[in-house]
Amino acid sequence: MIFSRSDSLNSLLLGTATTAAIVITIPTVAVAKTAQQVAEIATPITVQINSNLGDGSGVIISKNGNVYTVLTVNHVVEDSETKYSIRTYLEKDYQVTNVINLQKTEEEPDLAILQFESLETYPVATLGNSEQSVIGAQIYVFGYPATGGLFGTDRAPELSPGLVTSRPKSRPEGYTLRYQAVTWSGMSGGPVFDADGRVVGLHGQGEFGFAQTNSGDVAPIKTGFNAAVPINSFIRKLSDAGINPADLILDDTPAASTPVSTINPQSAEALHFRGITYLDQGDAWEAIANFNRALEKNPQSPEIYFNMGIARSMLVNPYEPTRGPNPIKDYSKAIELNPGYADAYYNRASAYYQNSLSYQQLGDNQKANQQLEQAIKDFEKAAELYQQGGRIKSYQNTLDLIKKLNS
Repeated sequence: MIFSRSDSLNSLLLGTATTAAIVITIPTVAVAKTAQQVAEIATPITVQINSNLGDGSGVIISKNGNVYTVLTVNHVVEDSETKYSIRTYLEKDYQVTNVINLQKTEEEPDLAILQFESLETYPVATLGNSEQSVIGAQIYVFGYPATGGLFGTDRAPELSPGLVTSRPKSRPEGYTLRYQAVTWSGMSGGPVFDADGRVVGLHGQGEFGFAQTNSGDVAPIKTGFNAAVPINSFIRKLSDAGINPADLILDDTPAASTPVSTINPQSAEALHFRGITYLDQGDAWEAIANFNRALEKNPQSPEIYFNMGIARSMLVNPYEPTRGPNPIKDYSKAIELNPGYADAYYNRASAYYQNSLSYQQLGDNQKANQQLEQAIKDFEKAAELYQQGGRIKSYQNTLDLIKKLNS
């Protein structure tokens, strides 16, 4: 069963309480689902959440008569004065009739539920055991991103595969399920699925960065790391949500897929992933060693070069810009292999900016200005690509940086 720190919930999930949750029985021999099969599961249970404040996503977790309950992250629906609406995969819109913000403090998980009424029949999600989402496990993020200039009800669903990179014991707002996957604005609150198509988390954070400067003017780099609130954190709050566990579908059978192993990895994928894991832990040297081995097996991967650049950025000495690790060449190689790699342009711009500050401290204003000009040029290219890709928040943040650097 899904584990909980609550004794009453434990007894409920173990079947000793009066009301028992629905538990799926899976055959002994299980085969992991394909990405297409996960998408087929995700599509009818994932919804848009729309308002005049912005866009988000959510997942249908229960049905009671004509009332459907949607789970999302709190920051998507935190304004009590705002009216929210739901759009389903059938392109039907419903007014939200009830919002319960489960997050009361910054220490609590970023979770909320909302409800809508419909005479249509929609399926509900199967909730898995997020403790099974260990490092190396396959996950899929599903949601409605605001990409390609499409916002609100014009958004289309996207499935983004990834691997779990770490499971920290604690993180602000409960974001303790971390992974590498491509995500965009508008996907916050969308479900994170395991390889069996069970919801194991709610996506809500992305684009973590490491500081690039030694001053108060920090331009963070893009890392590709994202995070979700594990579904077990929601299970522990069922009583706060006022949800009858009998209305949920729970399945904690062992996962059918085998996590990518970081023990004696031999393939480029496994070596790359082990490097990512070290990178997420802040061990740049071990990350670089594994990325180098991965590149020996797959020298045409822009992603490996991109992550190599991140690792080298962590080791840059701001007082010796011409010595030590140089992330610029790695980002340049990533761009060569993928000319549309917006985050690589952004990170290379950040590296040039770091060099500019370093040369300025050394009194070499000519080189400082040259590096600053190159930084602005790359930031402008990154902004252009962000706009083309519909990554509006990244686009606006980059424009603000450019304006600041030009002032």
